[in-house]
Amino acid sequence: MDSHYNGNMKAFLTIVLGSAVIFFCSWFSVSSLKINSLDIQSEDTLPAMFLPYSIVQNGNIYLDRFYDQLVKKYPQPDDKDYKKGNVPFYLIKVENHYLSAFTIIAPLLALPVYFFPVIFGVLPTWQNLIILSHMAEALLMGLSGWLLYLIATKRLNLETKLARTVTVIYLFATINYGLVSQALWQHGSVQLLLLTGLYFYLSESYYINYLLSGIFWGFAFLARPTALLPIALFFGTTLLSFRPVKEKLSKLVVLAFGALPAVTFFLWYNSTFYRSFTNQGYSSQLFTSWLGDFPVSFFGVWLSPSKGILIYSPILIFSLIGFVLALKNKNKKVTDLYIISGFVVFIHTLVISFWKHWYGGWSFGYRMSSDVIPFMVLMIVPFLQSAYYQKYKKLFICLLTLSIIIQILSFIFYDGIWHAAYDKGFHDTSWLWSVKDSEFVFNIRRVLVKLNLLSQACPKCLPQ
Repeated sequence: MDSHYNGNMKAFLTIVLGSAVIFFCSWFSVSSLKINSLDIQSEDTLPAMFLPYSIVQNGNIYLDRFYDQLVKKYPQPDDKDYKKGNVPFYLIKVENHYLSAFTIIAPLLALPVYFFPVIFGVLPTWQNLIILSHMAEALLMGLSGWLLYLIATKRLNLETKLARTVTVIYLFATINYGLVSQALWQHGSVQLLLLTGLYFYLSESYYINYLLSGIFWGFAFLARPTALLPIALFFGTTLLSFRPVKEKLSKLVVLAFGALPAVTFFLWYNSTFYRSFTNQGYSSQLFTSWLGDFPVSFFGVWLSPSKGILIYSPILIFSLIGFVLALKNKNKKVTDLYIISGFVVFIHTLVISFWKHWYGGWSFGYRMSSDVIPFMVLMIVPFLQSAYYQKYKKLFICLLTLSIIIQILSFIFYDGIWHAAYDKGFHDTSWLWSVKDSEFVFNIRRVLVKLNLLSQACPKCLPQ
């Protein structure tokens, strides 16, 4: 009993704290050495940096106190001199208060990290909040990695070595390392909550597990509406499973009942602070932002030289192979999860390709597809368990190493300059298909400029 407990605790500490330290130090080292001064990856994450502070200190989610601080450094892009008095896109004004234009679950999950610093008087300076937000997200992503490891060992009964491989891929060979772990993005919180719900869903031992699954999945949907896709598929799987109708329906009822806390919480904070659903950040985009250039955008999600999933995480080619192997496997009891994961990823990337910013806007890699990274990684398992793994192990290791290197390079190079030089927006996405001016090639030119072998990295760039 003690050895089992010690083993679980060791895995928890190694994965959560170990990965959190790596995530935090990867940013802190390049920032401290002035290699890359981009401490805040996107204005999308600004409200989440300040909200935990406001909640602990003021007991509300108003950002009134920080409005001038925010606008001074990050004004609305089309009103940089603040002559029009436009509210920045990342905030929304309701009556006389300023609120986040995005969901608030990520800031709530960050509260344990913010609590004592705020209580003990740490001031909400930019530097303090940058450090706190990096620490919070690093720990949240570490927890996600541990949950994936638990699913692999406790629910899928994978050998420890395979479970570790899957966890390493998830944490360090995807943009969870280079992007999601570096700010309080919604993507990190939705992954954590989806994985927690999945852990309980796969237990099937007691109805309490379905209740807990419903609770976490309910909050996952609040964290990011795209969570509805995997949740709906698992609901459908339960409904279509070969079990007695009474058993299936009772489990679905329990799952749905578990979502009530999230529904209640949303109704409360929406009526208390936002006053109306129309004031929620995504409500105005719900019917107006499906402007992606499908089907080109769908292939772009996977293969764009500057945003593609398989370009920035080439190790995920084995996810596709694993999905095919799962479809061919006759032992459905074992492979159902991998098949469902494949459909989650396919449908998610398909739906996202219709969104105008399918490429993720100003961000590193395949941000808009990062919500389903846990399922991409789970799809690799059938390959790891097959004879093909031993046959192509060297290639697997090479692509895994390459994927990790790509993520490490993001800390050095991703600073938004490539976007500033080439981003033409969603109306003309030809820039996302250029190899010559891709983010990778552009960064090579930047190195050549530093070595005085090239005068400038792009036509808009200043000469060396």
